[in-house]
Amino acid sequence: MKRFLFFIATVAMFAMNVTANVSFTVGKLQFWVCDDGKSVYLQKVVDGQTVSGDLYIPQIVSDGDKEYTVVAISPNAFYKQTGLTSVYIPNTVKYIHRSAFYGCTSLTNVTIPNTMEFLGDQVFDNTPWFNAIPDGPVYFGNTFYVYKNPNSMPAGTNIVIKDGTTHIASRAFANCANLSSIHIPNSVTSIGDRAFNHCTGLTSVTLPNSAKNLANSLFYACTGLTSVILPNTITSIPAQLFYGCTALQSITIPSTVETIFGNAFYNCKSLTSVTIPAKVKAIGERAFNGCTNLTDITIPASVRYIANDALTNTAWLNNQPDGIVYIGNVAYTYKGTPSGILTIKDGTTAIANKAFSGCSGITVLRLPASLLYIGEEAFYNCTSLTYLNLPGNVKAIGHVAFSGCTNLTEISFPNSLISVGGGGSSYNSGISVFSGTQWYTDQPDGVIYAGPVAIGYKGSLPDDKTVIVKEGTKAIAGYGVGKYAEKVILPNSVTTLGMYAFYDSYLKEINIPESVTGIGLSAFGGMRSLDRIDAYVNPANVAIGDDALILGMPRVENYYEKIGTSICFWMTNYFGHEMDDCVLHVLPGKEESFANAWSWARFKNIVGDLTGGGSSIPGDVNGDGEVTGSDVTALYNHILFGQDTEIFNGDQNGDGEVTGSDVTAVYNIILGL
Repeated sequence: MKRFLFFIATVAMFAMNVTANVSFTVGKLQFWVCDDGKSVYLQKVVDGQTVSGDLYIPQIVSDGDKEYTVVAISPNAFYKQTGLTSVYIPNTVKYIHRSAFYGCTSLTNVTIPNTMEFLGDQVFDNTPWFNAIPDGPVYFGNTFYVYKNPNSMPAGTNIVIKDGTTHIASRAFANCANLSSIHIPNSVTSIGDRAFNHCTGLTSVTLPNSAKNLANSLFYACTGLTSVILPNTITSIPAQLFYGCTALQSITIPSTVETIFGNAFYNCKSLTSVTIPAKVKAIGERAFNGCTNLTDITIPASVRYIANDALTNTAWLNNQPDGIVYIGNVAYTYKGTPSGILTIKDGTTAIANKAFSGCSGITVLRLPASLLYIGEEAFYNCTSLTYLNLPGNVKAIGHVAFSGCTNLTEISFPNSLISVGGGGSSYNSGISVFSGTQWYTDQPDGVIYAGPVAIGYKGSLPDDKTVIVKEGTKAIAGYGVGKYAEKVILPNSVTTLGMYAFYDSYLKEINIPESVTGIGLSAFGGMRSLDRIDAYVNPANVAIGDDALILGMPRVENYYEKIGTSICFWMTNYFGHEMDDCVLHVLPGKEESFANAWSWARFKNIVGDLTGGGSSIPGDVNGDGEVTGSDVTALYNHILFGQDTEIFNGDQNGDGEVTGSDVTAVYNIILGL
């Protein structure tokens, strides 16, 4: 059948036999559900299938009895579908990613809405439709898509982007060496990655304040660029924004900026001074590396994270005297070779990544009470260090911070600690922070705790593969209870499930107590067999995402394309798509709250059948995380007087009733019978 038609009615018919999943198919198309539970990406043509003729992408698709709005088309979605002749894209679609229709060699007609907010590069390249467009500026709807054939651009070309344009696509002017100036109107709100890549003839640019969303590598290798006026509305300097802009002499970073991502000013050899505004909290790796003439840099007290080599090969660093080098309130590095006692001065709030890595002569470490954050690999391989006293305000320790400190035998942890390690591999787990230390070797089998944080599991699991986290624990670090536990019981003291807390584990069942207020990046990503989550929380009170945890140590080394991905590009960030069959159990009356809450909405099975305060510890009737005589009293009050019916977890023997036999069950637990 030549014409490949998708109307809403047809979609509904196809979807009648589709099981509700995070990823589902409609006819020959596969869709992924976004974190908001209401939108979908058109991911791709089903493997092994082809589409031909006229393609009408629907506005709405259905999976079972649930409808979703189609908002985006994923990278390579229709790559080399050579039978397609025309495509209609509805107004609901705002994002089309790289090479979505690349190589569709029969595609002669495309309808694009004016609602586009993001177009990746090479979306329609190598199609008859695009090939027929003349060289020069190409607009698709409200998007400036590309300057076609940069080699055809005359020397000294000045470009005026037409009013009403809202987006400049990725690589729009890439390799336009003859572009000497460009005017960008106030209607532009976003500019894609590498939009001016290798525009070597460009000398100055003013970005309007309307351009709130700037992608990475915007002016990559613009070697003639001497000045840029940035919008006063941006909150970050993207990665590699001015990478290799060797002629850039000065820059004013807007006061709205909070993060400077990695390689932002890498090798800007002509840059002589920089003032970091007061809101900046983090500076990514190699951010100013290679700025050989940078002699003056002002960094405010707000900065609490400085990544690897942020100021390496700068005149400023070369001019610092030997000893500890401070940047604002951050201990950045040590010039020379430290030995004996190392004292970090009062007022220091953070220790930068790799600050004292490999300083094997340090025998005693004195840290100030003001210290909040210790960076990644900060004291890696400090082999002479034997004792570590972490002050009472430390909140976070980066991965591998004390790894390889082979003689470190004793550590004093503060109750303020909430993050240990973090990241996407076992190397970045909570345990990795202290791997190779004598302290770790001496830990007994079971859950390993760094003060109030569970950082890993050692030895064999119990026969039932259940891990009970002790009362008083505040956070679960990456892989903090091990990979192979099938059931984890968390106490009501836990407030944070850190990044990758249960990532790629064999967990089947877990409770999220009402005390939890933060869930980190990919905390439940890559799950293999999770069947049940008991969530006692109010979803409105739980911040989801690594930045939301306010740990103060954001990972700013890499910056992925954000424009067009805010709804659902990273499908497994928090609750992975492997959870299609997982049942989310919540308190009665909270079902709708979870169904409408961002990220929680991706659960298809939400049941309001929980009782109690959130603890799954056997015998913990009142939900305080302990099994004591107060639980027996609570049972008696309930049986005799009907008290605590809303927060009560009284059925301890599982017979469906709350009777004297449950009192006996609790007594037996208390007595260890």
